[in-house]
Amino acid sequence: MKALVKFFKYLALTLLILIVLLLGLLVSAFSDIKNTALAGLAAKEYLQEAATQSLARNFDEAKKSNEKASEKINIALSSLENVKARPLFSKIKPLNHQLLDLEYLLKTASLISKSLTQALPLAAEFDTLYKTSNSSFAQMPLSQKQEFFRLIYESEPELNGLRANLELAKLNLENIKKIGVLYPIYSDISDLKAELDTAIHLLSQATPLIKLLPAFAGFPSQSNFLVIMHNNDELRPSGGFIGVFGLLSVLNGEISHLLTYDSYHLDMPAVGKWKMEPPAPIKKYMEVENWYLRDANWSPDWPTSARKIIEIYQGESQAVGQVSPDFTGVMGITPKFVSDLLALVGPISAGGEVYTPDNLQPLLQYSVEVAYKEQDIASWDRKQVINELLEELKIRLLNLDTEHLLDLLSIIEKNSLSKDLQIYFPNSAWQSLVYDLGASGEVKKTDSDYFLVVDANLAAFKSDAVLIKEIDYNLQPSSLRANLKLSYKHEGDFNWRTTRYRSYTRVYVPRGSKLESLQAHGQINLEAASISTYDDVLLDKTVFAFFFSLEPKNSGHLEINYTLPDRIKSDYSLLIQRQAGRRTERLGVTINNMYYPRQLEQDLIIKP
Repeated sequence: MKALVKFFKYLALTLLILIVLLLGLLVSAFSDIKNTALAGLAAKEYLQEAATQSLARNFDEAKKSNEKASEKINIALSSLENVKARPLFSKIKPLNHQLLDLEYLLKTASLISKSLTQALPLAAEFDTLYKTSNSSFAQMPLSQKQEFFRLIYESEPELNGLRANLELAKLNLENIKKIGVLYPIYSDISDLKAELDTAIHLLSQATPLIKLLPAFAGFPSQSNFLVIMHNNDELRPSGGFIGVFGLLSVLNGEISHLLTYDSYHLDMPAVGKWKMEPPAPIKKYMEVENWYLRDANWSPDWPTSARKIIEIYQGESQAVGQVSPDFTGVMGITPKFVSDLLALVGPISAGGEVYTPDNLQPLLQYSVEVAYKEQDIASWDRKQVINELLEELKIRLLNLDTEHLLDLLSIIEKNSLSKDLQIYFPNSAWQSLVYDLGASGEVKKTDSDYFLVVDANLAAFKSDAVLIKEIDYNLQPSSLRANLKLSYKHEGDFNWRTTRYRSYTRVYVPRGSKLESLQAHGQINLEAASISTYDDVLLDKTVFAFFFSLEPKNSGHLEINYTLPDRIKSDYSLLIQRQAGRRTERLGVTINNMYYPRQLEQDLIIKP
């Protein structure tokens, strides 16, 4: 017993000595720890001040604050190195890890400071240009617009360097452990990571945009675009019926020409003068002998449809003696894109009506289908209201304050991903950049599982506006037997806008898939003779095609069973593409009895 007491006395004495030594080491390091903390806090204040001054466009003051922040960060890092060099902190791993977290945070601050150093001169140059034009691009004189585009075009190296610094900063933040000395501010660190992600994403989008500047802005030579206005209430494979097209010319950022035309103004004069065999379904179900511009977008692959649109437009123009410009590119837009722009610039009055994001599509349809008769407007001129609407939209967009430019870019990106904005350039280098931006609208190639459902409204008026559509997909990868269910519910009536739904539908699946059965259930009328299977070699897909109709107030579904090719088994994933313009109310995917509810607002990948 005495020996045990003696042992504890020695143990207590030893612990006391260790504690005294530890305190001594901590006291000796206290000065460096204090310097690190004080310098770090000062750097934080200066960085915040630099950011505040930048937002206020006081770039000289922002530069001064950023330089002070950089000095304090260097002091903090130097003091931290002194602490790390002490044996207590270098040899005891838990303490060393805490210092590493502090170092990661300080290095992040250093990289952000360097990023500001890179960005401030560029921002100041742009600001100088905008200040002389009341912060409006439209009010810039031509010489300043040219200088503006020169600055953007030459800024690519700086922006790439800026993105590299921010990516390094994000990597440093990701190395910080949640449980540790920085735990009290970990939520702030998470917020900073999210902000860095946003900035990195914007900069990654900037690179292809800058390279496309000559095309989009007509710099230094004029660009000519054919603008296709898809009406997705009358859904067609690449977005919607082409009832209206526009001709757009841009030079040095100025829109020198923008007018829209009724597609029938080109198609009708071409009757008897223009000849091109239409796809068999268009010929049969639309009862037409020629392929005209209004039906040109038969492929769900936008580049393919865009090439055909150019071919038919130029062919019809030549047939009727009109001069067709050499197109720099083709843009396809849906009413959703225009609605989002209206949400940014506000309601617009045109033709005696006020157009808002909520009423744009139905009100415009009523104006050009019904109201023009009441207003004693000639049928030939009934779509002139679109020009009036777009002219005001153009003016407002060109006069946007700089603070709304990021909102505009966000709208463009969102609509590109949803295929409400699709772009095609015959120039392959430019088209590759459009692909990087997500605006190419192509049918994607993949070695894994895949499907794309493509409806084509053939003589069903604007009935897609009142169709509720759902998709269910079920697969056991081990068996490769897929079950796809397409549900349709018609909530319309027989009137000027809607009628029985008639769709020639194609389902694109991995090439080599084998159709086992295709059956209609409920009140859907499936034309059995229309069912076909073929390989689309260009798009590297097998296609199941069929025609069906559905009366108003009725509903039903089509069930497709097929076998996937053997190659799908390895490293399984599923790519689902959205048809441009198609509204799918619900998507449900079941793989190996696991259910994945999704919204099909853009292309998506499911990997179990």
